[in-house]
Amino acid sequence: MRALRILFRHRVTRWRRDPTWGTGTVAGQIVLLALLLFLLFPLGVFSYVVGDVLRELYPEANALGLINSGMLYLVPALMASRFLLQSPLSERVAPYVSLPISPSGLLHGQAALSLLSLHTLFTVVLVGPVWAAEVMTAWSSLGATAWLAIALLVTVVLPSHGATLLHLLLGRRPWGFVGALAGIALIFVADATLGPDLVGGLSRVVFGRPSVGLVAAVGIVGGMHAALLRAMRARLEVDQRTAAQIGGLSRQAASAYRWIEQTLPAGPLVALELRQIVRTRRLRGATATILGLMVFFYGWAGVQLVMTGTMESEVLMNVVLWGIGGPFFAIGYTVYGISSGHIDGLFAGPTSLSHIVFSKFMLLWASLIPATLLLPTLLPWVPLRYAAFLVGCTLYWWGVMVPSTVYFGPRFRTPVDLSASHFSMNPSGSMRGLVLLPPLLVLIASPILAGATGAWWIVGGSLCAVGLIGLGVAAGRPEPFARQLDRHKHEMLKAFREKEPI
Repeated sequence: MRALRILFRHRVTRWRRDPTWGTGTVAGQIVLLALLLFLLFPLGVFSYVVGDVLRELYPEANALGLINSGMLYLVPALMASRFLLQSPLSERVAPYVSLPISPSGLLHGQAALSLLSLHTLFTVVLVGPVWAAEVMTAWSSLGATAWLAIALLVTVVLPSHGATLLHLLLGRRPWGFVGALAGIALIFVADATLGPDLVGGLSRVVFGRPSVGLVAAVGIVGGMHAALLRAMRARLEVDQRTAAQIGGLSRQAASAYRWIEQTLPAGPLVALELRQIVRTRRLRGATATILGLMVFFYGWAGVQLVMTGTMESEVLMNVVLWGIGGPFFAIGYTVYGISSGHIDGLFAGPTSLSHIVFSKFMLLWASLIPATLLLPTLLPWVPLRYAAFLVGCTLYWWGVMVPSTVYFGPRFRTPVDLSASHFSMNPSGSMRGLVLLPPLLVLIASPILAGATGAWWIVGGSLCAVGLIGLGVAAGRPEPFARQLDRHKHEMLKAFREKEPI
């Protein structure tokens, strides 16, 4: 309890001192709270009347039985939202190791405090009104209390611990992370294709029989908690793989870095950026996740082409946004934040700002290479007008989105904790990323416009021309980007020192 009390006090203090909370003003904080209530109110109303809606749709079915059969389907959705949008604070244990508290208490406290998030609030607003409207009026007080306990364990604690455990697996054991995702996907694929209603039937047993369900929920959550503590305890130790990589490079890796340093413009800085990706858990996790997204959306499009001979508009949109430009949604607005640990030395040394800017160009261009290499696997199977459009979108990413990200990158002033063993699409500081919204909207609107007018060749050609022009300007004239960095470098360095890393 002492460790939990210390950690909770520090968490509240950090939250109160966060300069980004409500933009640092009381009015901004009031506006954010009002927006939060505005979002929570319709969710709570829908949750309260969901039983009535089910009775209208399925008059012959038992509404509470339908609710019970669907509760377990919330678990993967809530876990995915936490994994993508919540930064797992349970990993940030380094500042507390020197305090006079036991490591076991520290880990238990961090695991418990990871439940304090907006995700938990949304889940409570989703589950609470259903319980009050349907369960509490139909069951005894003991059964209703057991149902609520099961619901909170399954929809709050289990997704939170599961998401944090996935982050840890992604950082330390990527194949274990892939295996966990494959196991979850296999369960729901079997539920949807093989039958009988596996997940729905299990959900009815767990929530329909509170005595059995409570024992099962406590056992599963207890096992997940034990696995999480074991992974977090291992996270406290030195990562031997990273230490081995720092201690010495293989002959092939040393030759590759030497070729980069001697051949490419700003070669030493480009090699430094690539070493960061290889040596740090966060960037390795980001790379693995991005490659997984690319393969998934390209594979989805390929399967649809083989089975139907055509490609639907939403599949084409996914290929354009996530298949080609996935890295930007992960590292785009943090392109300078990932260098926060050594950027003081870069600015203080003789390195020109043009070289720093060009190293960022190379980092983002390199992130587009895998998707660009995968594109030819689709081109022979799609109509020629679609192929031209996809080529134009690819060049647009290279020649417009990359230069825009590098130009506005100094405005995104949130440092990135490279030692964190997770990859999270944490929206902290992303409001400044709205400056990239106009060029992104052009890309989003292009398939809609081309599909509505049939002008695939014109839209694709326009994107191709704009992308080539932007690529030539970015590669040939980095001076405007260097001047933009020079104007914002002092504010950026100040923010890197004041803000908490993500």
